[in-house]
Amino acid sequence: MQAIMTMPFFYRFRDALATLPSIIILAILIFAGIQKAVKIQPHADDSLVQIALTEPEPPAPPVTTPAPPTPTPPQVAKPLPVPVMQPIRQPTPPQTVSATPLSNNPSAEVAAPPAPPKAVAAPAAVAPPAPEPAPPVAKPNNASIEAGYIAKLRAHLNSIKRYPTGREASQQRPQGKVKVWFVLNRDGTLVEQGIEESANSMLLDEAARKTINRATFSAFPESSWAGEATHRFSAELEFIPGAG
Repeated sequence: MQAIMTMPFFYRFRDALATLPSIIILAILIFAGIQKAVKIQPHADDSLVQIALTEPEPPAPPVTTPAPPTPTPPQVAKPLPVPVMQPIRQPTPPQTVSATPLSNNPSAEVAAPPAPPKAVAAPAAVAPPAPEPAPPVAKPNNASIEAGYIAKLRAHLNSIKRYPTGREASQQRPQGKVKVWFVLNRDGTLVEQGIEESANSMLLDEAARKTINRATFSAFPESSWAGEATHRFSAELEFIPGAG
């Protein structure tokens, strides 16, 4: 009866009993490995270690940046000392000793010593007189200069004019005034010319043109018609038969 009850118990745990030997062997191997690890002897290194004692390096000196130069104030030039005129001293005349014997009277008056010479001041420098201003130069009147030049032109033209000649002029004997105009350069050369007012006679108008072409004009005065390279003039010529 007891054998019958034992068999089912082992049968029930047959799988656990089958793995029990393996567990026991594994535990033995683990324990043996632990013991072997504990018995590991340390390896002693017999090499000598040299220890050298060296002084610590001194710390590097701190780097200092140079301070900017302090600007110096500009020096003001001192005024030169004005020389002081020293007074001129005159030589002191030698004192003359009187041959009169001194009086035995103690109450006699004693002559006072001569007074020192006075300092003679140096003569002050006399400034030279200021030069007198030059009298103003009278500027020429441009209008009068221009008017004088025009008067000379007209007088010159009237002096060289010629009455027309020929058969027609001797038959018609025209008479009248011709007003001409002409343009001159500053050097007096003729640029152009024309009739401004006719005398109603072709003979007199032609005689006036010949007069302008025959004339010689002088250059402009320097102060006249400033800024003009040319200038226009006019003149009146009167023609009278038998007057030349």
